Amino acid sequence: MNLAQLRRMSYDEVAKCNKCGFCLPNCPVYLAEGKESSAPRGRNAITRAVIEGRLEWSPEIEKSIFSCLGCGACTAACFPKVKTKDLVFRDRECLVGEGLYPKIADRVVRFLEEKHNISDDDNQERAEWQEMMGDMPEGALEKERADVIFFVGCVASFFPMAQKIPVNMARILRKAGVDFTVLGGEEWCCGFPLIGTGMPDKMKGLMEHNIKKVEEVGAKSVVFTCPSCYHTWKSLYQLPGVELYHSSQMLHRMVQDGLIKPKEMKVTVTYHDPCDLGRNSGVFQEPRQVLKAIPGLKLVELAHNQMLSMCCGGGGNVEMVNPELSAMVARMKLQEIADTKADMVVSSCQQCLRTIATRARREKQNLVVKDLTELVFEAIE
Repeated sequence: MNLAQLRRMSYDEVAKCNKCGFCLPNCPVYLAEGKESSAPRGRNAITRAVIEGRLEWSPEIEKSIFSCLGCGACTAACFPKVKTKDLVFRDRECLVGEGLYPKIADRVVRFLEEKHNISDDDNQERAEWQEMMGDMPEGALEKERADVIFFVGCVASFFPMAQKIPVNMARILRKAGVDFTVLGGEEWCCGFPLIGTGMPDKMKGLMEHNIKKVEEVGAKSVVFTCPSCYHTWKSLYQLPGVELYHSSQMLHRMVQDGLIKPKEMKVTVTYHDPCDLGRNSGVFQEPRQVLKAIPGLKLVELAHNQMLSMCCGGGGNVEMVNPELSAMVARMKLQEIADTKADMVVSSCQQCLRTIATRARREKQNLVVKDLTELVFEAIE
């Protein structure tokens, strides 16, 4: 994207920002750093000044624009609803065009082009998590035709801490009698990381491949345990006649239809709304209804929840670009969780699970962190 395109696409939006400051107490990056350039209104001011020719792209601007988590909390608190996240991601595209971007992003692009995943592993190892399911024939979950495709995502496929998420989701789907398959090594990254790097133009091949696989399987639905995969497919993929579900939505339907029947669990939990599932995709009630369907479970809300939920620190590629900033935001999240005095925190995102659990371990906090799929599987066993 060049400056003329940015001006055409963003000027009317950025001009809506009246610098009131209501975004400040809701932006985790601003709360962590306390700098105007870290605030949504500060980034909006930078964008407007560049468009109007009062500023030029620079390494300082690059640092500000690439420190945004993309969580969208600013827009949720904004009276004119300025879409700062969209503005920031367009800015990143312009900065990439100027050669001003974190060069670690080039590695991600290479991984996706060569291996089709974010971790540079052999893509056939996407199915490795299936070994955790016990005595099951190899390839039993990879059928040529099925009603439902379970799209696992890169993080849950390759990061050991998150691999229990697809294991539990697959177990639940099997227990509920759902006709589903996973794509294994034929699943490619959804392309979401390329949006955060300012290179969405490089997503086309990934998207075309995944869409082709859905058509070959003849699936009527695709279910995701990853909110970012779900959000990306909902926003950018063109799949007429195919329904897309996040796992929390499918779990909710299963409970309603009596396909799964949770047993009593005497536990107090708090629920963390993932940014791409809640605020950015509008899925708030389904995961809560699933939790409330577990007899004996008490749900205590976080101080910031639903539309104003605080990001865990794992969004916007910030963990890759600025791990110290990501850690600062995660610490704030840990304190908010601790304030509820709940027995555990439950979420519906593999990245949130990784970020919160990893930071708790490093801070030597004895915190139980579970994905919704793990808690539900425990409740039905």
